[in-house]
Amino acid sequence: MRYEQLRARAMVLLLRHTALRISDVSTLRKDAVSWDQAGSTWRVFLHTEKTGQPVFLPFPDALRQALDAVPAPRGATTESKYYFWNGVTSERAVKGIAERTLAAVFKESKVERPHAHRFRHTLATELLGRGASFEDVADILGNSPTIVRKHYAKWSPARQKRIDQLMETVAAVGTNWAQTKKAAAS
Repeated sequence: MRYEQLRARAMVLLLRHTALRISDVSTLRKDAVSWDQAGSTWRVFLHTEKTGQPVFLPFPDALRQALDAVPAPRGATTESKYYFWNGVTSERAVKGIAERTLAAVFKESKVERPHAHRFRHTLATELLGRGASFEDVADILGNSPTIVRKHYAKWSPARQKRIDQLMETVAAVGTNWAQTKKAAAS
């Protein structure tokens, strides 16, 4: 794979599996990634750029392999401390480079209305749909529960199904839920 392809693959996997913001991905330090022997998994630990909140997340080995394959950033004067940044250019510039890299991926894959933040939204709504609390998702994203509720709690089929199941268990006490649904349908 070419230089940009290896970088793009690692960026996409980071965004997908950690929901980090593009600013955190583009300036990710190598020492933020470590093997957690107690949990027998790879983890990323950092304080997010936007909120300063700590994020400590496990991620799959495929992401670790992609990070290992990332070539040294262009212009790095010594062994780079970062995966995607040479530590010389401005943080604003490296974020722009990362956004252009992702734009090329989105164009090639024909994604409509592309934006790196969609990975964050996808993971948040998947977690909520699987029963995660707003507090859990806030910890994963490095946000507050209020922000998660505001931006990520919109309707999704998985979340709605879970809500329906919860409501059915409550309604089932003292009523015949199946008869109620049947009567409403007619």
